[in-house]
Amino acid sequence: MPLAGTAFLALWNDIRRAREPEYDQWHTLEHVPERVAVDGFLGARRYVNRAREQHRYFTLYDVAALAVFDSAAYHDLLDRPTPWSAAMRPDFENFVRAVCAVEASAGTGIGAAIAALCVESVDDDTLRSALDAAATLPRINAVHLGARRDSGPGPGVGAARNDATPRAFNRIALIEALDHAAADDALVRVRHALDLRAMPRDFGCDVYDLAFVFPGHDAGERDAHRRLA
Repeated sequence: MPLAGTAFLALWNDIRRAREPEYDQWHTLEHVPERVAVDGFLGARRYVNRAREQHRYFTLYDVAALAVFDSAAYHDLLDRPTPWSAAMRPDFENFVRAVCAVEASAGTGIGAAIAALCVESVDDDTLRSALDAAATLPRINAVHLGARRDSGPGPGVGAARNDATPRAFNRIALIEALDHAAADDALVRVRHALDLRAMPRDFGCDVYDLAFVFPGHDAGERDAHRRLA
């Protein structure tokens, strides 16, 4: 289905391997619901690719507008972490954060896998044409395109260790599919169309599997996780 707002937040990260089970619990029960309780955050999804050595987690937030990242409520979450959040922060690694304006978004439902392709200096018409072609492939249910707009506060996870400086990018293409193989096939086809065959399978050129969705349409559930004024 189309993304719910006119902006989105894309995040890649790792957590120390020994804490991954706890991370999944924390991210599901506290972190994501707390974020989506902020006015303007419309929903979130956590994806994972445990075959990767770095950037094993990918999180996607649907956001009403770019201005939400400047809101007092969002700043408050970053500046005043809960005790559980504060305890998780020292073990974050390889954090990449990208605030994006939605340029195109269409499809049906939420797929079981998503291909993320982060690019820079790519012809806009060629990129859109490649995504339009991907949308027609079997088992592809949605495609999205975002233009990076670095704004608002930082990641709010403390001084996350980075083993490598992530490459620059100014666009994120997202391709949702019914399964991992279909998403991977679409990613390969789009890379070929953009003459990016040599692009390494880094954080911004791989497929992640859906692990958790917090849709945010239940007002009562959102209120249950809202910060007290």
